[in-house]
Amino acid sequence: MKRLLSGLLALCLLCALPLPAAAKDGPSLSCETRGGEVRLALEGLEGQAYALQLELALEGNCPGARFKPLSRDFYSPDCLVEADREETAVTIYLVAEDEPLEGRSLDLGTLTPGGAFRLPARGELLVLDRSLQPIFEGRISLEEAGDGDWDNTGDRDEHEDGGLLHVHIAPAEHGTVTVRPAAVQEGEPMILNVSPDPGYTLEAISVRDSRDREIPLARDRLNRYTFSMPVSDAEVTASFVPGGTLPFQDVRPGDWFYNGVRWIFEAGIMGGTSAVTFTPGSPTTRGQIVAILYRLEGSPVMGANPFTDVTPGAYYASAVSWASEGGIVTGYGDGTFRPGNLITRQQLAAFLYRYAAQKGRDLSARADLGGFADAGQIASYALEPMRWAVAAGLLEGTSTGALSPDGNPSRAEVAVTLSRFAQNVL
Repeated sequence: MKRLLSGLLALCLLCALPLPAAAKDGPSLSCETRGGEVRLALEGLEGQAYALQLELALEGNCPGARFKPLSRDFYSPDCLVEADREETAVTIYLVAEDEPLEGRSLDLGTLTPGGAFRLPARGELLVLDRSLQPIFEGRISLEEAGDGDWDNTGDRDEHEDGGLLHVHIAPAEHGTVTVRPAAVQEGEPMILNVSPDPGYTLEAISVRDSRDREIPLARDRLNRYTFSMPVSDAEVTASFVPGGTLPFQDVRPGDWFYNGVRWIFEAGIMGGTSAVTFTPGSPTTRGQIVAILYRLEGSPVMGANPFTDVTPGAYYASAVSWASEGGIVTGYGDGTFRPGNLITRQQLAAFLYRYAAQKGRDLSARADLGGFADAGQIASYALEPMRWAVAAGLLEGTSTGALSPDGNPSRAEVAVTLSRFAQNVL
């Protein structure tokens, strides 16, 4: 019976039950930045609150935004993320376990934007009491607390989240650096993804601990670096310089796909259709997609191919063999792979989902596809991969607001999707 009331509160919030009007004056939200995270705290919360719904608008496209509650006295039944190119809507739900959410200053948890880092632009708050009546409902003010020290002591930084250590990202011009995971123990691996602005390239990047000692960095792949977490928090400093222009006449800075094409090209994973063209609007085949994933894996040596229509010596033969052995592709019932067929959006989602599973990555994210009119057209094998791909920000709706599961993604779409997958999932 422990979560009976909290479960009802969660149901009330998640189902958006109609509620009477509430007072307009109320709490404010304090946003304290640290590394790639924002610590959220409600200031001035009055009354016995048992549940709350906090809607935040983040500047920029942050499809990988995540929320982690700090207190053991309440839990978060959900965190919904809806991202577009200019703004990301994050809705956080918190429900009390037993005791109310008390205190004029209530630490909610940490928000990891998972994209180009921006502070929340605005917020809406709904707070319920034990009888599911609103204590407060309306827009709240946001107060930036700045870069804070979260209970640092000595050389080792101790934090409220179980002694985990964090990485601070120093502000940089003409590019951004993101880190994952958000917090780790000493000695655990950290991944840095570097995203230069169009027309710029990375000049230098370094990591130093709290005593200004440099931490060794390893280049994992293009614009991605790894290091082992020291005994204290660490700070990353990066600088960017003009450069990094692409040779393609049909891919220009300012194009929505420019960064994706640039990343995938410079990483040597996807080339152009000629020395000076990328042909962003052309479709891609199943064989081409598997070959790209194979290069992303490092092109391991493979044996015989199981499909009757994959010719030995074809540029995709080893790739298809690798993907089949790893369970990434299964082919068709007649024993063929059909490498020349155009890839569909749902097939692409399924390939990426299985590849991520093979690598042991977190596949728990799921999006509600009910807002897409053609969600019912998704094949059964691709339903969970599509829900995951949308939640992870790998696939978005088309210009008509549809998912188009049987549509054929262009080379530009594939480049953007695979660059996001390589940087944010792998």
